Amino acid sequence: MKKGIALLLLASFLALVGCNNKEGEAYKKDLQDVADKMLDNAAEVEVILDQYATVWDRSIKSKGAIPVEEMSTVTGFEQDVVEEYFEINAAGNIPKDFSTNIHSLNSYYDGTGKLKEIQDASDDVKTKINELNKPPEGYKKVYDELLDMYTYTEEYLEMALNPSGSLQSFNEGKNQLTSDISSKYKRVEAVMPNKE
Repeated sequence: MKKGIALLLLASFLALVGCNNKEGEAYKKDLQDVADKMLDNAAEVEVILDQYATVWDRSIKSKGAIPVEEMSTVTGFEQDVVEEYFEINAAGNIPKDFSTNIHSLNSYYDGTGKLKEIQDASDDVKTKINELNKPPEGYKKVYDELLDMYTYTEEYLEMALNPSGSLQSFNEGKNQLTSDISSKYKRVEAVMPNKE
């Protein structure tokens, strides 16, 4: 009889360990998926931030109004898109005012739905992070790294939604956050438990 109970207890223990392994593996996969989504969204944001920096720099360095054709080359947009979103003066050129030009570029990303797309992706990540806020044993450290990465990606997104400061401070902030996000992603992978 004692032998049967011992076997039953052993079988129950093995079943629980199996459940915990499955739970841990599912949690691990979810964590990795969220980290990957944050990195993908940050890559989309980076394209926008680089475009801001390019237009900002060109606007500052311009000796006068910028021809539509030139802004089309700088942005990679078709001329009709530039004419739709950028302010055009009476001579048919774009003023050299970097603030107006950055606002125009921001309006383009808003008008085409790109800003909403990255905001929606960020909201989805936030929901998933909230669902993962009770990490199983061994995952607390990786969850904390994921939270740090989320904080950096939100700051990055804010730069795309509301570009501000000087070109130098903007570029410095962009470069620092790019590095921080990349480092945190690597940390998430480094501290992720390999086995249950």
